Amino acid sequence: MDREIRILHTSDTHLGYRQYHSEVRRQDFFKAFETVIKDAVDMQVDAVVHAGDLFDSRNPTLEDLLETINILSRLKIAKIPFFGIVGNHESKQNTQWLDLFEEMGLAIRLGKKPQMIGDLAIYGIDSVPKSKIPLYDYSGFEVPESLPENCRKLLVMHQIVPPFPYPDWDCAEVLENLPFKVDAILLGDYHEYEKIKVGETWATYSGSTERNSASEKDPRSYNIITLSGDGLEISRRTIPTRNFLFLKAKLVGGENPYEQIFSAVSEYLEEIPESVVFLEISGDSGSVLSFSEIEEYLMSKGAVISRVKDERAKEGLPKEVVKVAFSDPEKAVAEEVRRISLNEGGLIIDEVIRNPDLPRSRVDEETENRLLGLIEAIDFKDPDFMIKIPVSSVISPGTASSATVEEPEKIMSAGAAEQFETPEPAGETGFAAAVAGKSDTLIAPVRIQRSESLNEPLDKIFEASDSILESPGPIPLESPGPISEISGTPEEVQPGNSGEIQPEEDGERAAPGKDAGNKTEALAGKIFGFGVEASPETGSGGKNENLPDEKLPDEKTADEKTADEKLTDEKSALAPDKASKPVKQSQKKRKEKPAVPRQYNLGDYL
Repeated sequence: MDREIRILHTSDTHLGYRQYHSEVRRQDFFKAFETVIKDAVDMQVDAVVHAGDLFDSRNPTLEDLLETINILSRLKIAKIPFFGIVGNHESKQNTQWLDLFEEMGLAIRLGKKPQMIGDLAIYGIDSVPKSKIPLYDYSGFEVPESLPENCRKLLVMHQIVPPFPYPDWDCAEVLENLPFKVDAILLGDYHEYEKIKVGETWATYSGSTERNSASEKDPRSYNIITLSGDGLEISRRTIPTRNFLFLKAKLVGGENPYEQIFSAVSEYLEEIPESVVFLEISGDSGSVLSFSEIEEYLMSKGAVISRVKDERAKEGLPKEVVKVAFSDPEKAVAEEVRRISLNEGGLIIDEVIRNPDLPRSRVDEETENRLLGLIEAIDFKDPDFMIKIPVSSVISPGTASSATVEEPEKIMSAGAAEQFETPEPAGETGFAAAVAGKSDTLIAPVRIQRSESLNEPLDKIFEASDSILESPGPIPLESPGPISEISGTPEEVQPGNSGEIQPEEDGERAAPGKDAGNKTEALAGKIFGFGVEASPETGSGGKNENLPDEKLPDEKTADEKTADEKLTDEKSALAPDKASKPVKQSQKKRKEKPAVPRQYNLGDYL
């Protein structure tokens, strides 16, 4: 190398971390990072390399961004470049905060293209999730021909590597797959200072710039990487940070526990001010303590943060060896998917969503194509094809009837003679209106007698329903009478005779609108298997003998008829052959709104 190059290596600054919900601790993280940048300017290093987790969150606040910009601006003024990669804490799916700083001229994002500092080339790999490490693509790393012959190379990564706890990426594997030789790997993600050698290559962690937990007891630091013709040197520089003070108080006997605690704390009264204090209580567990009062006492002595930990209960527990096993998340998810027994469509969706090689933008398209292929392969005409649906009720919300279904197999089996019953209504409601969907209750019990198949009675219902006339209103039945079977066709059934066929007398034809309701009830009785006695409104022959011979409320005398009604009667007399044909209500009263077309619902008939 032509000259000596010094690189300041730092990582895991976690800016914006409001530790213990304290604004003081949030400021501590910024002060530590500011100290590092100040040292870089004072030492006039050639570059500052940040190995990931600049921010603690992928969504830092505006205040965090402004303070970070203010600190990085000092490097820009000193003409010291700031190189960085993306850590796991700050990683976003698309544009990173590091890209924003690059657009502002405050930082440079490292990648597969080398960034040159004299005769030094620096590469970078952003944080890679453990599940995607085996799929990492090493192609694309550039080795320009213009690089000097004795060019040194550094690689910056944000990963845990062996032999440190819970490693996820082996340095030896990375070095083997790279198309060039690396002099040193500058690492982040592990918060303690470490330096190891992998083959001929050094790998080092700078550690975090502030304590992210009480377990990080060693002083915080950053590294200085010095490269020269004599080789490579790694040195460590510590950072002054807020003191973490750990105190212990052991209780003996059950008397005056607070006095014993305060006596133990009094020995450290000089160190408590401006410190984060942790008090661990052990000994006799007989007394009940108020931790909030103890924490307030520590705060009154000048502590910035105070935390109390009670270890007394754990001392009485037997010491047992607890074995903890960590399984691969991908295998755990696959086992859970097998356990819930997804159908073929569900397995397809699971496979597409968890496919790491499939871009997110193509998930919807790929899922749709795979499911369409599955549907096209199904033969819906196959007699054995069946869709099983849990049955909770066979009566639709439009009716007041209710039915109890015991087993779906019994319902669909041939020759089953189940019956669906409805309770008797409290008021007078026309059965024809209920069949047409105009009434909430039925006036008589309804039975559907199952024959050889379910479709046979349903076909009869749908065929006969088209001929059911719309009733002008509810038809009260005073005496429904016993349920009986009706034989014969609906045209042969006459009012007043529920079980016999009455021949039609010569010369007598039904007047329009008079026995329409009667025929409706008779036909319904034919279909559903019950008899209906005639009501007072069913015309001649259907008059109820139990009622007094008097004019009904809706019945008009000849004198009371209007001119339009008389004209209608005269037309009926001139054309007696048309009078026998059923006349719909919409035809009888042309000024009224036409009836809404009937919509058949299978649940209404069940």
